[in-house]
Amino acid sequence: MTATVPAAVGGTGASGAGDSGTGPGAAGGAEHEVEYSPSKSLLARVPRSVWPLVAFLVLFLIGGIIRPNLITIESLIGTATFAIILSIASFGQTFAVIQAGIDLSVPNTIAFSALSFLAMVGPLGPFGAFIGALLAGAVIGLLNGLVIAKLGLTPIVTTIAMNGLLFGVILLQFNFSELTQIPDFITAITSAQISVFGLSMAAVLPLGLVLMVVLQLVLSYTGWGRSLFLVGAAPETARLAGLPVDRIRITGYVISGMLAAFAGMVIVGYFQQASATMGDSYLLSSVAAVVVGGASIFGGRGSVVGTVGGALVLGQVATLVTVLNLGSNVQQLIYGAIILVVISLYGRKRA
Repeated sequence: MTATVPAAVGGTGASGAGDSGTGPGAAGGAEHEVEYSPSKSLLARVPRSVWPLVAFLVLFLIGGIIRPNLITIESLIGTATFAIILSIASFGQTFAVIQAGIDLSVPNTIAFSALSFLAMVGPLGPFGAFIGALLAGAVIGLLNGLVIAKLGLTPIVTTIAMNGLLFGVILLQFNFSELTQIPDFITAITSAQISVFGLSMAAVLPLGLVLMVVLQLVLSYTGWGRSLFLVGAAPETARLAGLPVDRIRITGYVISGMLAAFAGMVIVGYFQQASATMGDSYLLSSVAAVVVGGASIFGGRGSVVGTVGGALVLGQVATLVTVLNLGSNVQQLIYGAIILVVISLYGRKRA
């Protein structure tokens, strides 16, 4: 079935609490034919952030078929805990990807901030060290943003260079030593067991969900959040509309750095140790969680809720890899393949 429709003119959208945001439509007035069917129309109305949850449920059932004892509340909470830690590590990446960027400095921002946090606890106290680590992440994000926005370097080159620079600083300052003296308050909000509606879980689970809600509200209901989508989808249109594009981009990277620093402290509290390589596993997985969650690597689309959904899918993949005794290398291979497939699909749609 075909219909003749005019090309979309202008218009922007921001993500809702449970959906991915979209950028401006294509400008123009030419008419063109499009094919559609009732089934395609129905699928198009399903929010993008719902599909990761569908994929998670399918993988969860597959896991139950392979090993029936995986279909339990305890197993579900375990996977959700893994996913929420990955989500916290990926929230900053979400802000970078929405603006058509990427932050490959996340791994060593996590490690540097976590190690710095533990090193500062003695002289500054736990709260002072917490603030100091967040500021360290903000400075890293600021440097990334300034180089990208003002010097015109590509995000992938800038952030991977920053990741290497941070690793050098970590080795000079901390070498390969592991720090295990964790402040009680960070343990209390991450790995301590609490009861929610009679279910026992780690405190990091509700902490991550609260953070998800706050960040989604920022993206969906603030002027800056809506502007971030427009900057990612059509930066020149944003400039013509009078938006401070460079400042919006820089702020996005500052937020990304701060969230990576927060993730470092959460990971320290949950796993009770910090090391130079503690963030390495989040290089691929943070990007995978964002794109599986419905964000476009080309910018203008994404949501924090979707990132949590993507992390749930990756968490269930990790569970299946463990059940099948495939090893962590295979897990990283699967994550890389997922990224390639999703980016290829977006590329075909853009073409």
